[in-house]
Amino acid sequence: MCVLCFAYLVDGDPNPLSLGQGYQKGLIVEAQTRNADISSGSYSGRLSDFDPVTIEQSLTAPESDTKEFRVFVSKWGESQEKGTTGGLVSYSFATQNYNGQLRDFDSFITDVSFQKEIVEALSVWEDEADIRFFEVSDSSHVDIRFGWANIDGSRSILGETTFPSTGPLNQVIVAFDRDEDWFVGGDAPVNLIDFSSTAIHEIGHAIGIDHSETNQSIMRASYSREIFDLQRDDINAVTDIYGQNEIIRIDVHRFYRPETGSHFFTSNLDEKVNVEKSNAFDVEGVGFSAVSTEDDFISGAVPVYRFFNPDLGSHLFTAFDTEKNHLIDNTNFIFEGIGFRAFSSDTASTVPVYRFFNQESGGHFFTASEVEKDAIINFPQLVFEGEAFYAFI
Repeated sequence: MCVLCFAYLVDGDPNPLSLGQGYQKGLIVEAQTRNADISSGSYSGRLSDFDPVTIEQSLTAPESDTKEFRVFVSKWGESQEKGTTGGLVSYSFATQNYNGQLRDFDSFITDVSFQKEIVEALSVWEDEADIRFFEVSDSSHVDIRFGWANIDGSRSILGETTFPSTGPLNQVIVAFDRDEDWFVGGDAPVNLIDFSSTAIHEIGHAIGIDHSETNQSIMRASYSREIFDLQRDDINAVTDIYGQNEIIRIDVHRFYRPETGSHFFTSNLDEKVNVEKSNAFDVEGVGFSAVSTEDDFISGAVPVYRFFNPDLGSHLFTAFDTEKNHLIDNTNFIFEGIGFRAFSSDTASTVPVYRFFNQESGGHFFTASEVEKDAIINFPQLVFEGEAFYAFI
């Protein structure tokens, strides 16, 4: 199998070298190749840029054509047609090397702070385009795997992304240089390397985006000490491949009723205004964000049903059809329809919404805050019921 490997440089212009016979003729690479086995038709090296067809098109494009991003032929999703959904793409933090993987890792990313920045980098792309990423346990079949590599020491190549040169994207390897002076937890100062922006860049390759021809792009070939997030050119590139993310988020507002010790949640703006006018509730802001009840075309979104208990004066939400049917058939809960839509599986841009049962009030409490969940999970009156659904914060 032929593979392509893309590197991310700290500074400087590319150093074009030809790979020669056995690879796609005319490809440009930014650094010397390594571990190349031309006779077997495989290649594990560093950056390959654009092919001759792309070069010819860029040279003959009319002046009015301002598109500067470049994309690969391959993409994620059931269809390889540009502008179609990427679907659900699995990712993992590698725990070992497997026979046959496109390149080996030299060590593994176990530090939670680095893992968190990778997830946030995935969510940056997910927020813009019709593609979603979900974490799984590591195996050789995971779509995108992340790890460390001893690439070339400090201050040259920051990361490499390796994937098959033909066919749909599959079993992509993203390796970061272990020896860099990485900075996590915000925008890096000039003397350190920003891990988050590097992860965003490498994930861009992993989902089918080539290096951009504009410097005002996180997908430029060399690291920028001023660009830490997606730019317009990057957004144009990912939406060209997968189409736009059409999810319109709506706020689910949270209120506390001191008299009963219960909480009330609503996404209905008229209802929110009426509750705010009431002296019976304290306003606690936005609990989380969800999807409108009308947006039933969003892939992976499920209805979250709302019930009212007249005996307790409180509401219950469930995303489970089995529980919904049980409440309708076997309890005195009043079914009030769909409160909003959320997701049945967690992805890079969503968080779990946790559900608790209050044994004293008989009501339920929901929170999307890990801090709040951990603070109340041992309260004797509360029974932790797990993850109710997945939403945005």
